[in-house]
Amino acid sequence: MQEIVENKDIRKIRTRKYIIDAFFELLKKKSFETIRISDITTKAMVNRATFYNHFADKYELFEVVTKEIIMENVRNQLAETTNFCQNTLTNVFVALTNYHNELYALCSYSYDEMASINETILRKEVEQVLFESLKLKYSEKSKQEIQNMASIFSWMLYGAAYEWKNQNELDPVAYFAQTMGSIESILNE
Repeated sequence: MQEIVENKDIRKIRTRKYIIDAFFELLKKKSFETIRISDITTKAMVNRATFYNHFADKYELFEVVTKEIIMENVRNQLAETTNFCQNTLTNVFVALTNYHNELYALCSYSYDEMASINETILRKEVEQVLFESLKLKYSEKSKQEIQNMASIFSWMLYGAAYEWKNQNELDPVAYFAQTMGSIESILNE
């Protein structure tokens, strides 16, 4: 009996992977908005009912893919970020540039559209990591002050990483150092 349950789980996992892989293949050729469920099911060689057993719609599929695959890499990089300092911001920035590179590699045809859809998910994830890091360093500050700082930093870092992707003449660390240097000189004037 347990073998039958395990086989069903394996089939379910395999089918889910086929759907995700088909979705990625389509993203390489079409924009997200033009992809239909029938495109995904045809490419994955599953029927519509099977698709809907795994995902409510293509938006949920994309959100799941983002959280499970792309965001997992970002989370792993950010997990090492505990003590807030200049390196914290650099590490988060590099993690975000890696995310943008991965997203572009997965779906270059609809990269801008996907980056826009993912922005909130990714920025909130970064905000939470920064909040935890800032909370450790600035325990005397109120939760609201720390939340505000984390929010501002997450917006700044996400925007800078997106701009870096569009202009990546410098490697991420050099780009970020140059940008931070410019910000510091402006603030010190």
